Amino acid sequence: MGWVGQKWVEVVLVWAVIAIALSIAALIGGNPPKVDGDDAMRLVQAIDLFNGQSWFDTTQYRDNAPFGAPMHWSRLVDAPLVLLIALFTPFVHETAPFWAAFVWPLLVLLATVALLAELTERLAGPAARLPALGLLAMAIAIYTEFMPGRVDHHNVQIALTLALILASLMGRYSIGWAIAAGLIAATGLAIGTEVLPSVIAALICFALYWLVEPQRGRPQLLAFAASFPAALLLHLLASGPVQAWLAPACDALSATYVVAGTCYGLAMLAAVLAGPFLRHAAARLGVLALLAVLSLAVVLWLFPECRNGPYGNLDPDLANILLSEIGEAQPIWIWGSQMRAQVALLVMPVLGMAAVLLVTTLAPADQRWLWLVLAGFCLALFAVFCLQVRGFRLLSIAILPGPAWLVWRVWTWFQSRQTLAAAAQAGVTMLAFMSAAHWTLFTYAYAMFAPVPPATDTNSWEACLERPAYQSLAALPPGRLMSFLLIGPQLLLETPHSIVSAGYHRNESGLRDMVRFYAGGEAEARAVASERDLDYLVFCRGLPASLALHDVPDFEGLSWSWLVPVSPPDAVIQIYAIDLAR
Repeated sequence: MGWVGQKWVEVVLVWAVIAIALSIAALIGGNPPKVDGDDAMRLVQAIDLFNGQSWFDTTQYRDNAPFGAPMHWSRLVDAPLVLLIALFTPFVHETAPFWAAFVWPLLVLLATVALLAELTERLAGPAARLPALGLLAMAIAIYTEFMPGRVDHHNVQIALTLALILASLMGRYSIGWAIAAGLIAATGLAIGTEVLPSVIAALICFALYWLVEPQRGRPQLLAFAASFPAALLLHLLASGPVQAWLAPACDALSATYVVAGTCYGLAMLAAVLAGPFLRHAAARLGVLALLAVLSLAVVLWLFPECRNGPYGNLDPDLANILLSEIGEAQPIWIWGSQMRAQVALLVMPVLGMAAVLLVTTLAPADQRWLWLVLAGFCLALFAVFCLQVRGFRLLSIAILPGPAWLVWRVWTWFQSRQTLAAAAQAGVTMLAFMSAAHWTLFTYAYAMFAPVPPATDTNSWEACLERPAYQSLAALPPGRLMSFLLIGPQLLLETPHSIVSAGYHRNESGLRDMVRFYAGGEAEARAVASERDLDYLVFCRGLPASLALHDVPDFEGLSWSWLVPVSPPDAVIQIYAIDLAR
């Protein structure tokens, strides 16, 4: 069997093993997967598209009841879900969206496995490919982002990040790959701004190719610098109505990013045109730095709201209320300061980043530039990971070629010696990069040494995510709900009702009225209920209704006469009818 055939056998087998591990529970039970949080909102958006909502209209009309809420999500992830829903509907009818949510992450997983195999082979050779896939099978990110039901865009962004690194490597000497890198970078931004650090790394990468080899790198730089803004423009034209084309935004693809991409393209063109007069690398570096500063200045001058990041337009008070409760958005020194088993998530990104840097120094001189490219991408992702722990999703997969190289070399060393000491060193090396093993070890350690937490109703949250919990609410006539923030997407997916806020930052008015209702006293709550003509108050039993709202006190208005209990006291979903006539 040739290397190509063996590679695809390894890819398919590893994918099959991971896919079975991820989906066996649902397959045995015969039930579609549970879908909650952002995944539920993504599925709601796809269902609306399937039911006839315009491709160019991403408004969620059952959020911010009764007005509707703008969404900043791309239809590029909705589209394959709609195709799968159409495929499954004749066979499973109303559960088709859930089976679509079952299949889609596994398809993205197959692409991810194949891309990692190809990237590792390009960097470290065919012998390191299988170790990389083995480490992938032990990566926590696989089991958090590719589980059936995970239809939000994070797994797609993981695959696109690997594709962008691969295309950037291959694009040094290939115009076709350089164009592909531009298209991939633009597509990643069109889907979500989480990929922005990788895109910036790619922009720098192609500029440095030209810096080092101005004659040989010029066609590739021009190809990338032209394809990237052109693809951004095409994505913008294909994603929104005409009136939205010129609207600036920092949290999603908009004119802001098209202008930024165009500035990059023009800057690279100017640098190339000046190339004949720049005989030394230091001169070229100075020109690139100057053009980068000018381009950034132009973008920030035209779009000053983006100086504060993707959420620059969000009211600071609302940002504190909403974003402070998102634990995964915390920097690692805050998130990791709490004693819990989840601290295991921090181990592999740190060790893996160290491995990539180590391999970069150990690699043969003629291959070092390949590892330098990977190290550049990984350092950009590592910076994001340090600032927001959720960056581990992209980083812990992208760094795997480095640990795979070390595992391969250590295994080869062990085979040449075959001693107990060598076996122990090889085992420790492999264990160091198996993040699932870190999770197991930290879980046991935490269970043994952590203080016993105070008694709480620990089952309330999990029970509130189960589909049967919503049957009684779904049977009520469609109405408008004031609800517990964290189950907003679940309410939209499992019931026909509308809600005040699902927790998304563009719905500022809904979030503001939710805070008024829970924290402003009875008069403010009545005013919100009247202004929005609300029918029900809904929350999870055992959890404060205002739990996910930072600095908002627990809601104590259940004794108000105009809140009438509808559900039994022991029901998972607590329902109160709002009767302002009382």
